[in-house]
Amino acid sequence: MPIYKRGNTFLVSVGSLDNRYRQSFKTEKEAQVAELEALARLKASGRPQIEPLWPSVDKPKGKTLKDAHDLTWRLYWSQDKGKECHEVTINCVFRAIPELTLLSDITPSMVLEAIEEWEDEGNSGSTVNRKVSHISKMLSTAAEQGWITAVPKLPRRKPGKHRIRWMAEREELLVLNGCTQLGLNDLRDYITTAIDTGYRRGEMLGLVPNDFVNGMLQLHAGSTKSDKARAVPVTSRVAEILHRRSNQRKLFAFTHSQLRSQWLALKAHVGMEDDNQFCVHMLRHTCASRLVQRGVNLAVVQKWMGHANIATTLRYAHLAPDSLAVGREALEQVSTTSHLKVVNG
Repeated sequence: MPIYKRGNTFLVSVGSLDNRYRQSFKTEKEAQVAELEALARLKASGRPQIEPLWPSVDKPKGKTLKDAHDLTWRLYWSQDKGKECHEVTINCVFRAIPELTLLSDITPSMVLEAIEEWEDEGNSGSTVNRKVSHISKMLSTAAEQGWITAVPKLPRRKPGKHRIRWMAEREELLVLNGCTQLGLNDLRDYITTAIDTGYRRGEMLGLVPNDFVNGMLQLHAGSTKSDKARAVPVTSRVAEILHRRSNQRKLFAFTHSQLRSQWLALKAHVGMEDDNQFCVHMLRHTCASRLVQRGVNLAVVQKWMGHANIATTLRYAHLAPDSLAVGREALEQVSTTSHLKVVNG
């Protein structure tokens, strides 16, 4: 019998060696239920253990950004009067570039994509540059220890100066065909969903099938940059993707590094290696740009994109069709009105 009494607890043991489920319970009834569940799993899958909710992630092989941060903190920032500001800044950095990113993988294009995300949040040029400076300091500390051979030259921003890169429809067709040719079907679905929802990379990677309800794809409080819940109605092509992927634990089971690796392979395949603005975050720009280009009111675009400040949405205003033509038509109506007369010049 796979239930044993050990002191005041009841031990359940089903299976053997590495393929064994072992767990202690306070009552015999709890142990009996757990035993039946383990036996059912053993019969169904050959493994009595409870499978983890998410797949395990291998520990990175090499020094990571977290290693560089910990050393930089001990050597420099922990004694700084502004160490609280360092903590806040680093938390922002790690949301854009995960702390377990290998130092050898950090490139100017990766930092540029983080910059795009920060600007999307409404960060000023000086705030963006402060975050980039923290990355540079960590890389410099790593170079001093011989963890990396050189510190890459990272991009900076002048206040108010940045370009919005979005994907034209012909480019989208090229990219989606490229995914098919490379066999990157998960990436193809990710790109389509990101373009039609405008969701950020972190928001996309956190989605599960149950987030798709009544034609709406939902983001829960705490899962967004603003920590506020929001939802958008999905297009027919995204609905098809979500239904097709509804039996998966996560809608898009990429890690940040896996997503980036596949994106770089796609970027090379479609001949965009020299376009530093051709990054994953561009998909979000594409959504906002298309909404504006098709005449959607800026207030609606702000709500759809989850922009905390309308100033962020206004970056796309120049893409609105016939925005100046509307003014011309209004003036034409006045000038052609029959009773309008010019008096005394």
